[in-house]
Amino acid sequence: MTPGRSRRRTAGTALATALALAAVFADEPARWLVAADPPRSADAAVVLAGDPDYERTKTGARLLLTGQVRLLILTGGEPGPGDSATSLRDVAIRAGVPPERIRMEQVSRSTHGSMEAIRPILEQEGVRSLAVVTSPYHQRRAVWAARRTLRGIEIVSRPADPSGWKPAGWWKTRWNRRIVLGEYAKLAYYVFRGWA
Repeated sequence: MTPGRSRRRTAGTALATALALAAVFADEPARWLVAADPPRSADAAVVLAGDPDYERTKTGARLLLTGQVRLLILTGGEPGPGDSATSLRDVAIRAGVPPERIRMEQVSRSTHGSMEAIRPILEQEGVRSLAVVTSPYHQRRAVWAARRTLRGIEIVSRPADPSGWKPAGWWKTRWNRRIVLGEYAKLAYYVFRGWA
């Protein structure tokens, strides 16, 4: 083998290795957003609005129906499907959740606002542990906000599963780039405000 050929082969191998490493580690910014605790029981689950496909709601309903939580708390003060607690409630009831096991707050318009708004419900119901259910990409910010706002309550992170959003290859579509970069911007804002 000639020295030129050997250098090209070495360069090709190095490039292939670099591309393989980039493909593996390029997903890390999106993967970091997904915070999931090992499954365990909690007193209640809070489902955050902004759930147009109702993945969050169905996950919360499943937690209640399998006995992992005793109450389902639904959030959302925005009008429209997936953004109002009422729309989430309709889906939860259709999934089999008894209406008397549902609590709602209907004033929040943000993750931080949801955590503030559910505090009186948690106090009234004697909730000591809370499963936070939201989309995987939103999970870290939601859990940080819950732990900061709801001090004294054990927070369990339970991302919606299954979810249409996956961290793998997030940079390939405009929609996923907007989600991931937007979450980092929101997370920075929450930290700046002292909400996370």
